[in-house]
Amino acid sequence: MSEVLTYRTFGEMPWTPQYVEEINKDVCLGCGRCVKLCGQECLGIESFEDDEGTERYVAKIVNKDQCIGCQACGRVCVRRAYSFKPKTA
Repeated sequence: MSEVLTYRTFGEMPWTPQYVEEINKDVCLGCGRCVKLCGQECLGIESFEDDEGTERYVAKIVNKDQCIGCQACGRVCVRRAYSFKPKTA
């Protein structure tokens, strides 16, 4: 059984990073707040054509390996389009 990796903050409080796992395109508005906020350049914007033929913009994970597990993208998302997962040993 894998163990969830837990670390300590500067104040010695336990902290478990939650890494970006997925962005729900059906919920995402494509506002770009998360992209601007991410200091690790994990996110970008992509366009696609929906079922009605309208061009839509949504956030996209472009470099998952750069994620530090801060969840800032999920906190700034007004639609709660993000899902996260801890890393296991």
